[in-house]
Amino acid sequence: MSAPVRLFVYGSLMPGHEAWPLLEIWAEGEARADTVPGVLYDTGRGYPAATFDGAPASVVHGFVVDLDPERATDALDTLDRYEAEEYDRIVVRTAGGVDAHTYHWTASLHGCRPVPDGMWHVA
Repeated sequence: MSAPVRLFVYGSLMPGHEAWPLLEIWAEGEARADTVPGVLYDTGRGYPAATFDGAPASVVHGFVVDLDPERATDALDTLDRYEAEEYDRIVVRTAGGVDAHTYHWTASLHGCRPVPDGMWHVA
């Protein structure tokens, strides 16, 4: 039995949000609410950015999604293309104690505003 492949999502890929249908086809079971230490930003472009590099005591709220292990590589390749050049996929440890892939913002933060509560809300 292979180890589960998990993805932590915090923005447009969350259940009920704009890009969830792109991820949902690869998901198994229910997405679970969780947090990761980091900082969430409003990019002003309709989607958030998050950084996970030793941020002070702030957290990013999101969901852990289990990916179908037989199709996880295809899922991550598809999501890497969706996230494009602004993000790098990294592995983080959630507050719930699971290791999960997530997308760390690598583009400029110029013009981005921190989201104080760490939760992405669609405007």
